[in-house]
Amino acid sequence: MFVCQFIVAITGTADPTGVAANKVLVAFVCIYIFFFASTWGPLAWVVTGEIFPLKARAKCLSMTTATNWLLNWAIAYATPYLVNPGPGNANLGSKVFFIWGTFCLICAFFVYSMIYETKGLSLEQVDELYAKEPKAWRSTKFVPTVSYQEVRETRAGDRSMSLADIEATAGRKKSAVHIDHAGQNTLSE
Repeated sequence: MFVCQFIVAITGTADPTGVAANKVLVAFVCIYIFFFASTWGPLAWVVTGEIFPLKARAKCLSMTTATNWLLNWAIAYATPYLVNPGPGNANLGSKVFFIWGTFCLICAFFVYSMIYETKGLSLEQVDELYAKEPKAWRSTKFVPTVSYQEVRETRAGDRSMSLADIEATAGRKKSAVHIDHAGQNTLSE
């Protein structure tokens, strides 16, 4: 996406009035919109739905949604002043795409270093991922140790248990069930 932004900026700066340049500008803006609508646009809502712990998810989603709308408004409000000529305006024209392209590039580094891979994980396992893996770029190798069912059975009304306590309890239950099914020992609870 940042490549599209830079192509628009370079083309618009090099030949601002040419017919061919204007066609290139329109084409690459459309390509940018396609990639944005299929990646960044919906991705923000998916990520914010998964990154917060269960206890605080509703309030955090409210804050991220409000922030998203506020920043969208700020960009829409500031863009005419950045682009248009005249007194009190920045008169950047298509050079504004250099700014937006740079922000797209920064966002790519942000995603790589800060956004965890949560594919295939339940919300409880996402909480475990954040508790155990300090680096987002290593999150693809994460293997959860506790399933949702185990968390539900272990917690049984006790919301103050830590992740380590839940893992230890689930591990004890797994080993007890394994011994029971092997026929070596019977467990009475």
